[in-house]
Amino acid sequence: MMELEAIVAEHAAMVRRIATVYERRPDLVDDLVQDVWLAVWQALPRLNDHATLKAYIARITQNICVTHVRRAVVRRTEPLSDTVPDPAPSAEDTTGQNQQLIRLVTAVRDLPDPLKAVASLYLEDMAVKDIALALGLGESNVSVRLHRAKALIRQSFGDAA
Repeated sequence: MMELEAIVAEHAAMVRRIATVYERRPDLVDDLVQDVWLAVWQALPRLNDHATLKAYIARITQNICVTHVRRAVVRRTEPLSDTVPDPAPSAEDTTGQNQQLIRLVTAVRDLPDPLKAVASLYLEDMAVKDIALALGLGESNVSVRLHRAKALIRQSFGDAA
């Protein structure tokens, strides 16, 4: 069995990127990432096939992030306001590729949860088969969701094709 440190080193970037899709505030992203690694550590003894480790970690990450969002919605008692500044860098502070990346992350954040989960894993270069395994869905279901997510993302970029 791989040591936790090696697993974290190999998959830390993926976990952080997925958490960033679900949470904008860097301090809460850090909390989510910590929660994920604690859950991975607790779940590792139950992993039978280490070939599916990436999908296993992705599934744990998705589940923790979705639970975080649901709890945040329930706890939210203050009215939403546009006066709260977005901690993401402003468009003036970014250029070219960074601006495109910010637009992509924003487009993925705005997707409905079932499409967000599929899109965020697809952006991690996971194959449809691995996404299906991570989310407990059929491959055809993942393909359909991925197609819909891509269409909505293209639409948000102003591309009708």
